[in-house]
Amino acid sequence: MKHYVMAVTYDLYVDIDGEETLVEECTNERPFRFVTGVGYTFDAFEAALLPLAVGDDFDFVVKAEEANGARDEEYVFDVDKSIFYVDGEFPADDIYPGNIVPLMDADGNRLQATIIAVKKDKVTIDLNHPLAGKDLHFKGTLTERRTASDDEVKAATSGCCGGCKGGSCGEGCDEGCKGGGCNESRV
Repeated sequence: MKHYVMAVTYDLYVDIDGEETLVEECTNERPFRFVTGVGYTFDAFEAALLPLAVGDDFDFVVKAEEANGARDEEYVFDVDKSIFYVDGEFPADDIYPGNIVPLMDADGNRLQATIIAVKKDKVTIDLNHPLAGKDLHFKGTLTERRTASDDEVKAATSGCCGGCKGGSCGEGCDEGCKGGGCNESRV
């Protein structure tokens, strides 16, 4: 399989309450850069971009089932407030409705949870991806396309993101998009 290094600038829109809303943008200063064929992006996203040449514009939708899947209400539940305590105190500045926080399950897997509600003794969390159940509408331009070197393919499969900083990717990754792309939207 031939792998490519690709970079795109784009605006990502989703339907929120019946209105197409911009939720992420990757600019010329911070494009989304990735290696194809390594599972870093959605297959449907790569498939839409592979036929394009540098400079080509695109406008396509990746259906929810080909992106982050359907929402699952079983992933919304209460946890003891005490799991968030730091030095015996509840960090109210960090744990509030709408905030996304990193968690780890009993097997050591890292998770991102959206805080839904803070109650007296419990915190309601949502482990669904924030864009689960949403079709992803991409509008943008292919800005780079070249054959990936063996070292680039190896680096792309070694665990560091090839996109943005922050989010679930950790520190030290290549610069990328503004708005949380990375493995958060797993574009």
